[in-house]
Amino acid sequence: MRREGELSRLRQIRTVGSALGVQTVALPRLIRGLRREGDGSGWVAPMPPDSRLCRSALEEATETLSPALLAHSLRCWEFGIALAEVDDLRPDPEALYLACVLHDVAVGEPADPTVGCFALLGAHRARTFVLDRGATPELGECVHTAIARHLDPATPRDRGAEAALLHDAAHLDVTGLRAYQLDSRQLAAIDARHSRNGFAAEFTAAMRHEARVRPRSTAATLWYSGMRVAIALNPLDR
Repeated sequence: MRREGELSRLRQIRTVGSALGVQTVALPRLIRGLRREGDGSGWVAPMPPDSRLCRSALEEATETLSPALLAHSLRCWEFGIALAEVDDLRPDPEALYLACVLHDVAVGEPADPTVGCFALLGAHRARTFVLDRGATPELGECVHTAIARHLDPATPRDRGAEAALLHDAAHLDVTGLRAYQLDSRQLAAIDARHSRNGFAAEFTAAMRHEARVRPRSTAATLWYSGMRVAIALNPLDR
């Protein structure tokens, strides 16, 4: 019997095919790398929404995540806002911030008896977190959907702006996808605020753990389809 979030054999095959298609299209740009200009001075970080809920979420993430994964989560917030401008999207800033900050709260967890995907496990926890602090059910579902779908090989555009932006921001940070669409000075500024030091190695180890503990999850399927190579080719780390 499959646990919630586990993929059938057919879904695994389709996920591998989709992931390989995305990587094949992106490969020339990833190999070519980025043109670096300046140190990013002058670029202003997007301000987090000024709400008690967002401050609580940051506290939760700070207590739960390692420094490298916390920095990744904060880079995702900044990348998400930057990509919203590129894509002319108007996300709910609070929902996007909550989803970015909390999206990895379950990565590296031990096996769960009922949930077989760390993204879905994290989505459940994030929804409970925001609802327990008085958020509307609509906000809770928006955050849940964004986190649950952030590992999809293709952008979940039909799931709302927040899901699409968290997805693309996370994939940008992990493998460099779409990095060429942002100004190199902006990339440098984000890196200066939230250092990438140690992230690639830690995330690689985390995905290896996920593949072992949740072998039928989307994360495991992506790992076996070449995620390690995609991480190594990330132009943000070169």
